[in-house]
Amino acid sequence: MTVAALLFDALIAVHVATGFVGLAAFWVPVFARKGGRRHVTAGRVYTYCAYVVTLSALTAATGRAVSYRVGGISLADRPDLYGFSLFLGYLGVVTFATVRQAIRVVATRRAPETLRTPFHEALGWASITGSLAVIAFALGVWSDISPVLLGLSPIGLFTGTGMLRLMRDPGARHMSWFYSHLGSMLGGGIAFHTAFFVFGAQRLWAYDLAGPLAVVPWILPTVVGIPAIVLWTRYYRRRFSRRAPATA
Repeated sequence: MTVAALLFDALIAVHVATGFVGLAAFWVPVFARKGGRRHVTAGRVYTYCAYVVTLSALTAATGRAVSYRVGGISLADRPDLYGFSLFLGYLGVVTFATVRQAIRVVATRRAPETLRTPFHEALGWASITGSLAVIAFALGVWSDISPVLLGLSPIGLFTGTGMLRLMRDPGARHMSWFYSHLGSMLGGGIAFHTAFFVFGAQRLWAYDLAGPLAVVPWILPTVVGIPAIVLWTRYYRRRFSRRAPATA
């Protein structure tokens, strides 16, 4: 085994191990008291894991695409393999963008005008660009996974446009930082769980889904996560709206 192969295997091991820790840490803030010590500590662990998973995912996606080319596998031969690599990299970008947004809105909540920085704005555009790249690939190089890629590609568009909108008008809505934190953390959780179900769970438990069921690991986190974000945001909006008159 070459040095490059050993390094790649080590990278994948770090990616998988950190992903498992991040998945476990994600659920603690969901049930813990908001703003409490367990919420903050687990959220910090989840954030660091997301950063490591993102970096390793982007590196692994690039490495896989290069290895296919070196091995003589062209895009025309196996568009599905290149599609998987592109999706892995796209998922890494979206995960980093959402988690970074969640942390930044809390850190800048008392000075929301400082949320907008060149790096953070670039993240929003990177999320949008990644989404458009997935759409272009799915339509331009049609394969079995193209419908799935098209179904999941809007996540990056919503993430990026939401980030840019809040940066340009951070005080447009009361408690907007909180709603962005909540939605971004849950959005990062959707990306985490999608990666786990698509790339990890099937290898861990050695099951095989065929036919229409094959798309379930791809879409299940989104199908569950998006309504959860909507319902939870509505709950807190009603809660804050009731609290506002009492405070006044």
